[in-house]
Amino acid sequence: MRSDDAVEIMRASLALAFPTASAEGLTRAAETLIRWGAEDVEDHLDQELIARMLLDLLGVAGVRLRDFRPAEGDWTAEDLLGTAARYRTWSHSDDMTPLPFLPRPPDEPRGPHDPDDPFRPPRPGRR
Repeated sequence: MRSDDAVEIMRASLALAFPTASAEGLTRAAETLIRWGAEDVEDHLDQELIARMLLDLLGVAGVRLRDFRPAEGDWTAEDLLGTAARYRTWSHSDDMTPLPFLPRPPDEPRGPHDPDDPFRPPRPGRR
């Protein structure tokens, strides 16, 4: 598949999720998601990282948190702020909040993370 086609498919999906985003914001968010896919970030997502990723995408797309309406009514957009990880495992852009990057090699299981010390290894014995 050509990269332009992949961006257009992703833009169409994001337009449904982010109806208030501009065409330029949707394109930036689509390109960002495709880059994250190439980084295999989906292999290590949990609820905290999913919330962080959604907040990052809202920032890239230029959508204000108060304008985002989740499809599922049992949580609010503000819930994202309380559950979002205070670090990320994917590349970032200037549109995202500066946070520590915590690498997650695919062959290493995820261990506990101390958000007060994001640069400390996530488990004993890791260099």
